[in-house]
Amino acid sequence: MKFVLTLHFGFIVTNATITLPTTMLGFNYDIELEHWQKNLHGYRVFSDGKKVLLDGGLGISLNLLFGDCQYETWLQSIPQHYLTASSAFAEYQYQMLWLAANGFEAAQLLESRPILLALICAKYSVDNDAALELAKQGQREILAHLGLDSSKAALKFIDKLQLDFEHSSELKHAHKQLDSNFCRYKFFSHYKVVNYSALLLDHSYPFLTGTNLGRSIIEQRQSVYRNMMAYMSDTLRLGNAIGIDDPVHHVERMNSVEDLVALHDAWVARQIDIRFETMKPERTEVPYPKCLANGYGISQIVDFEDLCVEAKDQLHCIAVYHNRIAAGHYAAFRMEYPERMTIGISINSKKAFPYEVQQIAGYKNSIPSEETRRVVHEWFEACKRVGF
Repeated sequence: MKFVLTLHFGFIVTNATITLPTTMLGFNYDIELEHWQKNLHGYRVFSDGKKVLLDGGLGISLNLLFGDCQYETWLQSIPQHYLTASSAFAEYQYQMLWLAANGFEAAQLLESRPILLALICAKYSVDNDAALELAKQGQREILAHLGLDSSKAALKFIDKLQLDFEHSSELKHAHKQLDSNFCRYKFFSHYKVVNYSALLLDHSYPFLTGTNLGRSIIEQRQSVYRNMMAYMSDTLRLGNAIGIDDPVHHVERMNSVEDLVALHDAWVARQIDIRFETMKPERTEVPYPKCLANGYGISQIVDFEDLCVEAKDQLHCIAVYHNRIAAGHYAAFRMEYPERMTIGISINSKKAFPYEVQQIAGYKNSIPSEETRRVVHEWFEACKRVGF
C-alpha cells in the first residue's frame, strides 16, 4: 500500500518519489520524479498506468515545488552544492541536476562552470541523452558543438560573467556574445566583471562598450541605470533633432553619466532656442496681462523674454504658451520655494472666478512635492479671498 500526502504545490510524495499532478493543468499524464539515489529519473505517468521516461526538463524551478517534511526529504537527497549551483537557472534546473546525477563530467561542469551546462540544456531541452553525451566532452569542445567560440578567451569571458539569471534573456545575451561568427565578447576584454547591465547596454548601444561612459553607466544602481537608458535615447534623439553631426560620436566621448546629463541638457537648451526662432510669436514686446497677486514665493512671469528665461532655466516647454498668455487665456508663474517650480494657470473669462491651476512642474517637468502643492493651494486661496 502506498503512502500518499498532498502538498502545497499540489504534488504527491510517495516513498521519496514525488508526483506532479500535471493532469490538473490539462495534460494527459502526471510527472513522477525519483530521488537522487535513483538518478532523479523522471517519468510521464498516464491514467492507464503506462510510464514513459521523461526525455527533457521541467521548465520550472524546484523552488516552486515546496511542501512539508516529506517533500523536504526528497529535496535533501540532492547534494546541496548542486542545488545551489543550479538554482539560478530555474528553467533548466531539473535537467541540469539530472545530468549531474547521471554523469560524472556533468557534475564537474555544474560545479565549475554551470552556465555551460545551462547552455547545453537550452540546446537539448527535450533530449536528455544528447545533452548527457555533450556534457561528457571537454569544455571547449562543448562550446564548439553549440556554435560558440571555443577559445581560451571565451572561457575567460564566461568566468567574468556576474549574472543572477533572474531575467530569462540573460542566457540568450551570453549566447549572443559567444557566437563564433561574431565573438562580440572580445569587446569586454578589459572588463574585470560583466554584469547584466553591461550586456543590455552592449545590446542597445554597442558603441559604448569599453568606453568610459559605458563603464560609468553600468556601475550605477538599477534605478539610475534605467534612467540613464532613457537619457541615452533622448540625448541621441535631441542630437538628430537639432542637427548635430554624428551625435553618437559626441556621446561616446563622454567620460561619465554626469557628462552625459550635461550634454543632454545643453542640447535641450539648444532645441528650445531653435523652437523660439521658429515660433516667431507676435507681440513679444508687450507685457503680459497681470492677474493673480504675487506672494508665498510665487511671482508672475511678466513678458515673453521672461517666459523664455523660465523655459531655459527649467528645461521644459512653458514657452509654447506665449500666444495664449498674450491673449489673456493663460498665465505663468515662477515659484522659488519650497521648490523651484513653474505654475500654469488657465483663464476662462466666462467663470465667476476665471482662474484655475492647470499644472505645477519643476526642472525637466519634475513632479512637485506634497509641501509644494500645499503652498500653491494656500497662495491660490489667498488670491481668491483678496479678489485676485
